[in-house]
Amino acid sequence: MSKLLFSEFKLSTKDAWEKQAENELGENNTRIGSWEIALDLFVDPYYTAENIKSEQILDLQNCQKKNPGWLNIPFISFDKPWSTNAKIKSSLESGADAVILDMEETDLVKSELSKTLHAIRLSDTPIFFRTTINSENLFEEISRGAGYYLKGGIYNDPLANWMRTGIAFEDAVENICNVLDKTKMMREFRPLMIESHVFHNAGANVVQELAFLINSTVHYLDKLTDAGISPLHALNRFFYSISIGTAYLTEIAKLRALRFLYRKISRAYQVPDELCQVFIHAQTSSFYDSAHSAETNMIRSTSEAMSAVIGGCNGLTVQAFDHSFTKPTEFSERVARNVSSLLANESYLSAVADPGAGSYQIEMMSLKIADAAWKLFLQTEEKGGLISCFKQGFIQSEIENSWQKKIADLNNGEIMIGVNKYKLEEDSINLPDNSILKNNSADFVTLPNRNLSATIFKK
Repeated sequence: MSKLLFSEFKLSTKDAWEKQAENELGENNTRIGSWEIALDLFVDPYYTAENIKSEQILDLQNCQKKNPGWLNIPFISFDKPWSTNAKIKSSLESGADAVILDMEETDLVKSELSKTLHAIRLSDTPIFFRTTINSENLFEEISRGAGYYLKGGIYNDPLANWMRTGIAFEDAVENICNVLDKTKMMREFRPLMIESHVFHNAGANVVQELAFLINSTVHYLDKLTDAGISPLHALNRFFYSISIGTAYLTEIAKLRALRFLYRKISRAYQVPDELCQVFIHAQTSSFYDSAHSAETNMIRSTSEAMSAVIGGCNGLTVQAFDHSFTKPTEFSERVARNVSSLLANESYLSAVADPGAGSYQIEMMSLKIADAAWKLFLQTEEKGGLISCFKQGFIQSEIENSWQKKIADLNNGEIMIGVNKYKLEEDSINLPDNSILKNNSADFVTLPNRNLSATIFKK
């Protein structure tokens, strides 16, 4: 075909788009303007090809996920061995592809793990174990009688746990190295999680989340390579776990920017691009959940889930709409699990590897976020790295500024359905301790899960 597709249409410039928008908005055209997606990081309401450098976009797109689809990964809390086993099987039969099994250390000792995982083939079904137990001891338990090949991993970031609780993490690196050695042939078992939840739930913006996440990555890589683990082995065997917030386009761009930043790190360690692919687990945020109008959380988490899959996650956990203030019910867990199934099977988002590619807006936002995050990452490294900056209070101070801005925005008119607008008025609701009440208004601004440990994270 000699004629290009849509060649009968003329290219539209940015000026043409702006004039059209002004004509259609009339007296409301003052609403056209840039908006702030992080502190002092602004984007325009629309972009065209003239704003984008093709070589930058190509580099960004080459970093993205190549295969369509994602794993539907619900949380399952351990109860008793046989009841937990039944719940895992039921979830797998009802749309789940994998499971995050939430266990305490005492559960592992008392549960007889073989009963909990009875008739579940770990070589076929990825199980991620959420626990702070020594990773080497945990691997010995789960590999006992489980065959020579395991999928899944260990849902634990010792460095993030230190920032939350003050519990030392230094010994964890040796344990992770030992598990990496024992799982050399298990390419789909990931012994180390590196998470952004600790920053997200403290109030960080997208730039801070990614910058400090990359700082964490470099800290682990330095420790692992010093211990004799090759950069290729280390980079391919950890996974990121990322909270996805309510800013729809921004969160799409955040995940795409993360892959771009990961590629910069892998190249710095001289690992060939084609040999290095990161696994990104995304979970819907707890940070903005409403306790007043809990049902609105279903809509909120659906929007967050769409951002996650359009942004290119490899695994998705949709949290139950009531999880932040009570024990989820069978109904709320089923609704959460089905969100992922609907997006995959009815919206067909699982048919495209990188749905956001080609959108000038998303491409530009991805690049802007990545550039700003890289700048903050370098600033943190120049100050001594993540550990030093955390001990000095630099990271806490940066996130505190973002947290205060979120409070101000919500109190000054930014609308969040079910939180500070259109919420149910119920006197009996039990609000979290850190809810914020605006002095001159009856509106509550509820940000329930700001995980700041009194012992170390909070200054």
